[in-house]
Amino acid sequence: MPGGGQDMIVTHRTPSFRLKAATAIALLLLTWVASRADEADPIDAALQTCLASSRGETTAGMVDCTGAAIHAWDGRLSETYGHALAALDPESRALLQAAQQRWLAFRAAEHAAWAGPWQADRGSLIRVQIMNAELSAIKERVNELRLFLPSD
Repeated sequence: MPGGGQDMIVTHRTPSFRLKAATAIALLLLTWVASRADEADPIDAALQTCLASSRGETTAGMVDCTGAAIHAWDGRLSETYGHALAALDPESRALLQAAQQRWLAFRAAEHAAWAGPWQADRGSLIRVQIMNAELSAIKERVNELRLFLPSD
């Protein structure tokens, strides 16, 4: 017997245990995300205010409002990236720099694809949809970069 005859402790988990554990973790994560959603980011709040105004009633206005938010989130991205680099050891810093360069290259390629002739027959709102996709990508990258920051 393993362990010189001592009782063995069975540590395998049943599928129902794994499902319960995954459900509990998912509920905790959803609760955390919901609590964070209540804390509207000032950039997003300004975007919503702009879109709710008379300015945001036209496609051109939506583009302007969203463009301002993209510009602000781009600034937040640069700021967060700088803080992340400053917080990392040299090896991790180099890895993040390489990842960021690849993300920026992807973003440039995505812009080129979005500017393609495919949008000609999609109507005027396609521009707003593209800008919303860009805004979402930048916000997501900011959140990814926050993972590199020291815990509060």
